[in-house]
Amino acid sequence: MKAGATHYKKIFSDVEKRDISTLYLLHGPESFIMEEMAQRIVSSLVPDDLRAFNLTIAHGGELDLESFVSSAASFPFLSDHRVLVLRELEKLRGSWKPLVEYCRDPVPSSVVIFLYRNVDEWGGKTRDPREYGALVEAIRRSGRVIAFERLTEPEIRQWVRQKAKQSGFEIDAGAVEALIASAGEDLFDLRNEIAKLSLRFEGGTVREGDLAAVIGGYRLNAVYELLDAIEPGREAAALSVLGRILATGAERPSALLYHLGRHFLALLKIRSGAGGGYVPERQRRRARAFDTRAIVAWLENIRRAELHLKTGSFPEEALLVGAFAHAFRGRCMNHPFTTS
Repeated sequence: MKAGATHYKKIFSDVEKRDISTLYLLHGPESFIMEEMAQRIVSSLVPDDLRAFNLTIAHGGELDLESFVSSAASFPFLSDHRVLVLRELEKLRGSWKPLVEYCRDPVPSSVVIFLYRNVDEWGGKTRDPREYGALVEAIRRSGRVIAFERLTEPEIRQWVRQKAKQSGFEIDAGAVEALIASAGEDLFDLRNEIAKLSLRFEGGTVREGDLAAVIGGYRLNAVYELLDAIEPGREAAALSVLGRILATGAERPSALLYHLGRHFLALLKIRSGAGGGYVPERQRRRARAFDTRAIVAWLENIRRAELHLKTGSFPEEALLVGAFAHAFRGRCMNHPFTTS
C-alpha cells in the first residue's frame, strides 16, 4: 500500500503519544520525512542536556559496527532511554551479522533507528544487500518497519502550505505552484525556500508575485524556458538559454540536472504509454519531438553529468554544456570536453 500523508500523520501521532518501539527500520525514497521521524523520536526520548551521553548518530559508509552494537547494548546515563540513529544503512559494508544478532535480542532501554534509502538518484529500486532480509525479519519481531514513499503532487502542495504556516506565514495556491516549479519536488529544497520566505513574510501572505523578491523573477521561469527550448533542431536556442541561466546564476547546475532528469523521464513514460492520467498537450508535443533512443541518450548524459558533478573533477558549467552537446548528437559522455 502506498504510504502517503495519512500514513505519516499516524506514525508521527504515535511518537507524540510516546508509543515507541525499541527498533525502527525507516526505508524508502523520501529521505526528508524519514529524517523528520528520527528527529521526532530523539526529541521525545532524549533531553537536550543529556544528548552527549545518550545519543549516537552514525553513517553506514563509515560505521564501526562493533562499537555501534556495544553502545546499543549499554545502559543510558541518567535517563530512561538511549537512542542510536544509523543513517545510510544501505552503505554498510562487511558482514551485518552483529547487527542482525543485536536486533534479535535488543536492549529494552535502547531505541535504535535505521534509515535505509532503497532507490538510486533516478528513483529506481536498488538491489538490497544480502543480509538485509535477515535484518528486516529481526526488526519486525521487536520493532517497526515503516515505508516512506514520496508524496503525491497534491500532497506536496499541502505539505508546502503546512510548512509555511508552521514558519509563520500563509502562501496562496499560485505561489505554491510557482515555488514547486522553481525549486522542484524535493522536500529538502522546498524547506530551504520556505525558510527564506519566512524571513521576509512572517505574519503575512505570500502570493506568486512576491516570490520574485526572494527567489528572483528570472529564476522562476528559467527552467520552463530551458525545457521549452530543448527540441531537435533547436540546439543553438537551448544552449543560449542554458548559457544565460549559468551566467546569471539563476539556477544551480545540480538543480538543472534534477529538473532535466524528471523532464526526460516523463517524456519516456509518455512515449512508452506508461504515463497514465491526464497529460497536457504541450508535454505530448515535447514527447513526439523525440524518439525513444534520443530520450534515453539525454537521460544517460544527465546521469553521467551528475556522477561527474559528485566527484568534483570538472567545472559544473562545463559538465552541463558537455551533457547537452553529447545528448544533441545522440552520444554518451565519457569526458565532458569531447564529443567524439
